[in-house]
Amino acid sequence: MKENPIVIGFDDATFNLKSGSETTSLIGVVCQGVRIVNLIKTEIKIDGNDGTDKIIELVRQNEKHVQFIFTHTITFGGFNIVDLEKIFGEVNKPIIAINERKVDLNSVINALEKAFPNNSKEKIQNIFHAGNLYQTNIHTAGGLSPIYFHRKGIEVKEVELLLQKVCIDSKLPECLRIAHLIGSLF
Repeated sequence: MKENPIVIGFDDATFNLKSGSETTSLIGVVCQGVRIVNLIKTEIKIDGNDGTDKIIELVRQNEKHVQFIFTHTITFGGFNIVDLEKIFGEVNKPIIAINERKVDLNSVINALEKAFPNNSKEKIQNIFHAGNLYQTNIHTAGGLSPIYFHRKGIEVKEVELLLQKVCIDSKLPECLRIAHLIGSLF
């Protein structure tokens, strides 16, 4: 693994369901190590099913350079749940979905079945495609912090090594931290 790997991180913009908008922005930040190289953006449907294809599209625009993909969880724009297995299969780049806290899978599945009684199956299937949720600790300005992740196309030990190279003082990789900050401006 290179000293300054080129990574792309995705997070969604904040949105207000009461606004009547049907879409929100999906922000991508390309970093070499912790240095920003490029910013990209597209729109995804709130509670839709297009997040997977949109990430594939944005990665393909940058695939010559990008070595690893990060997502801030697997859920964007409400319940627009991405399929990590499909993204990895389509672009053949290791993908890591970062969660800041442990997920109560049963609560998520119950919420999906309640919110989407007729079409929750695909969304739930995408959750299972993410695979196991692993835990590691990241050195931050405040000490060791736990972080959780799903992975495709990369071993757990490689994820831990990669996180050391792409995190500064936060437990989030810099590409995700910046994408999150940009998304909070909307």
